[in-house]
Amino acid sequence: MDTYKLINSKAIQEYCRKIKHQFNILELAVLIYRNKRMSIEEKICAYKELIADYPDMKMIKKYRPQNYDTVKDMIRGEIERIENLVKILKTDEQDVIYTYNYYCKNIYDNGIIEGKYEYRDVYKTLKEVKDLIKQDIKEDEEKEILSFAIRKRTISNNKNKYEIRVEYLLDEDRHLKLVNIYDIESGYLDMNMICLNIPTPFKKGDLLISISDTPFSKGYVLDNKRFPFVLDNLITWRDNFQEALDRGSYDSSDMQGTAYLVSSDGKIYFDNIFDYDSWEYCEGELKENKRILKGVSSLMKEQIGIDLFLQVYEYIKKENELSLNFYTTEGLELAGLTKRDINILELKKEYDEIK
Repeated sequence: MDTYKLINSKAIQEYCRKIKHQFNILELAVLIYRNKRMSIEEKICAYKELIADYPDMKMIKKYRPQNYDTVKDMIRGEIERIENLVKILKTDEQDVIYTYNYYCKNIYDNGIIEGKYEYRDVYKTLKEVKDLIKQDIKEDEEKEILSFAIRKRTISNNKNKYEIRVEYLLDEDRHLKLVNIYDIESGYLDMNMICLNIPTPFKKGDLLISISDTPFSKGYVLDNKRFPFVLDNLITWRDNFQEALDRGSYDSSDMQGTAYLVSSDGKIYFDNIFDYDSWEYCEGELKENKRILKGVSSLMKEQIGIDLFLQVYEYIKKENELSLNFYTTEGLELAGLTKRDINILELKKEYDEIK
């Protein structure tokens, strides 16, 4: 098993590989669970490899929702949970209905964002839904569908009530790949609350993106152009973080950091960004008001002064109404302007000189 490939973030994968970081069996089990690209079948195979090849560990008391004494007991319970739910999903029953929706790429504000299409119709069999999904994939041209979610739920409100949510990615051949399944009625999953301390290459002031919301909450939309932000702080940087983690002082919702973001109208704001194991470096040219974040990053890294940052900030917000002839090309790029912006400035300067 290439343990580093279990990490969602490729940047963190490469860093952990470079420093030859070793994960224990508990960490590996949670990395498998949190992985957004592996199929259910691939996860089960990886879980079984952990059971066969890795030394067991006792569970921290806080992380024992099913009273598992050891990590391998928890892994066996997770395999059983997955297999039972897949069996229920595929079983034809009278007292159930199916619904589905899909997630796709939409062009908005010169960037790629999640697009969600809800279906209000209900169906009686899984085959009906699968046939409709195949038709959606066949006819998909403009939407660029990325993933599907199916729900199977009981109609009667009895003690055997359940509501199963199943999530599929489309692979390179546009075939469905089952990547997650859980019963909404039963609440948190066995490994859902476990927090990890993963080494990262990230530093204060880095310009990053988040490739997803929290796992399994809004569908599998793996898009590396969403949520650009400038990192201010990361929870793993806290003093004695690992010691507190070993005591069970944190849960998976703590796998986050604080960061600066920019709104569509150019306002800079401060917020939490979750799932640091899904962060990547932001590459490529930022568009519209997102250009401001480049300046925020350079300012936090002390590559530019506050005067240049504020001038470019106002310039971007006011759509090129200000003059920036006092600054070098390098400084303007660090502050967030693109090469196209700078070319426009140079043309304006030449025009003003001619006048």
